[in-house]
Amino acid sequence: MKVPDNVFAPDFVWRGSYDFKGQKQPMSLTVTSFNATSGKVNVTLTDSSMEFLLSGVYKRQEARLTLLLYQMRALAYSSLSRITDEIWTMDGFVSAEPEGGSYVFQGFIQGKDYGQFGLQRLGLTLRENATLPDPETNGSTNSSSVAVAILVPFFALIFAGLGFYLYKQRKTDKAQYTGCSVHENNNGQATFENPMYNTNTKAAEGKVVRFDPNLNTICTMV
Repeated sequence: MKVPDNVFAPDFVWRGSYDFKGQKQPMSLTVTSFNATSGKVNVTLTDSSMEFLLSGVYKRQEARLTLLLYQMRALAYSSLSRITDEIWTMDGFVSAEPEGGSYVFQGFIQGKDYGQFGLQRLGLTLRENATLPDPETNGSTNSSSVAVAILVPFFALIFAGLGFYLYKQRKTDKAQYTGCSVHENNNGQATFENPMYNTNTKAAEGKVVRFDPNLNTICTMV
């Protein structure tokens, strides 16, 4: 299985161990930056007591990476004396595991009392995993937002039109008929007249209806 050119892509974690004074020490290596064009790699290596900042160039043709120490920080006070006055270098090769899906970086650490090392690429860091969005969730959320943005103004137009129609209908009904008024003449008989007409006009323009209270006639509009 061929090793990809971006095997040292940023935010991947490598875990393994190295030999120090004949004993294996656990360590983890995190790629902080990788330039695909030049092959330059910056990493942070951490063990139980030290943190190393390393930089180097990955040679794709050889699948080889050499890392030089440029800064370190002791997590335990007594650890600084281990590499204070010496050149510290990691030099190794990358290979693909037979089962596939993972890669191994192994070689030697050039420094006093140091020996072999071996690291296996496991996956992305927790920070990277936490920031990766879920494509399905993101797609459904965007679809819902688009649907709401379309439906809200649509229903707003419907309700506005309905309200305007009811308002016009009510105004028209009031203009067509306002009721009848009741009067009593000198003979004690009730008369009904339509207030839309002037009773002082001629007979051709309006009518006043007199009726017997025993009848069911209410009013007449002309």
